[in-house]
Amino acid sequence: MGIRLLDHGYERRHIFFDGSAHPDVRESLAYLLPLPQLKMGVIFYTWVHALGENGKGRAGSAAIVFGEGVGETVFEVHDHIGVPDEMSFDDWRVGPARLSLSDDMMKSSIGFEGKRVSFDYDWVGENPSFGFGVNRNGCPQWLAWDRTEQGGHVVGSITVDGVRHEIDGLAHRDHSWGMRDWGGATHWKWWNILTEAGTAIHAMELQYFGKTTLHGYVQKDGVIATILDMDADITFDERFVHTGISATIHDDEGRTTEVTCRQGGDLQWPVSPRLWIHEAAMHTTVDGVDGVGYLECAWSPEYIAHHRTDGVGVGERTELTLDHD
Repeated sequence: MGIRLLDHGYERRHIFFDGSAHPDVRESLAYLLPLPQLKMGVIFYTWVHALGENGKGRAGSAAIVFGEGVGETVFEVHDHIGVPDEMSFDDWRVGPARLSLSDDMMKSSIGFEGKRVSFDYDWVGENPSFGFGVNRNGCPQWLAWDRTEQGGHVVGSITVDGVRHEIDGLAHRDHSWGMRDWGGATHWKWWNILTEAGTAIHAMELQYFGKTTLHGYVQKDGVIATILDMDADITFDERFVHTGISATIHDDEGRTTEVTCRQGGDLQWPVSPRLWIHEAAMHTTVDGVDGVGYLECAWSPEYIAHHRTDGVGVGERTELTLDHD
């Protein structure tokens, strides 16, 4: 019952310089801010590869803002930045980005100073950090050696194209290390839903190697539990992007949780020739209580092309790409 908790300091830096490492061995942290009321979603992302130069790992950072509220997607990426092994997540600085993550995994400070976007906010965990490796169904090794997920509350500001927005709301973060095979899955759902009442849900359904596994938790009424099953109905638009979701979740505390989601801001992301991810910052309800969600679905480009009805085929990859997760 419940989840297995991580040891203090479990999310300290794992990947360091290794001149003989596979090029895809990396560590990454992402902070996701769903702002459906602004028809936007905001991603902060930083990573480090073991294979670098001159005894340093190869690091990078990115800020992405998507949705109708911003118009043309903001996609600012800084890569190939050397970082020494002694640089930790206590004070992580890569290009225009800075990050700190406390050893108890409950506090972060995030900053980014870009051309079109800048932000500065503090993040406080709503629930304990959830580790895939020690919990139900483990961590498939094509996905990562291990990864964590956590809901949180953010306070700060974001400025996009000269317009400043004060932020006091809910967000999600993840942290992974190892290697990612974008051809490892045929489909996944990566869904993160939060309410101001303290409810936090993470559900990741993975379809791979002829099976389906479900990973995640439901925290509500002060109790966190492991997800056992999830049944979802999804509404898609002409691009095959999810614009509405109705889901029923059961956990190992014997609870049933009802979730609904509706469109806020979204993004089609051709992250790999093998898999595209559709991102959505959505308005949500959990058992009738309003909230927000960051909900991602991944599909093969051919599957998307087959089911979309706007006349667009697979085509070529666009400039909106990032191969470091």
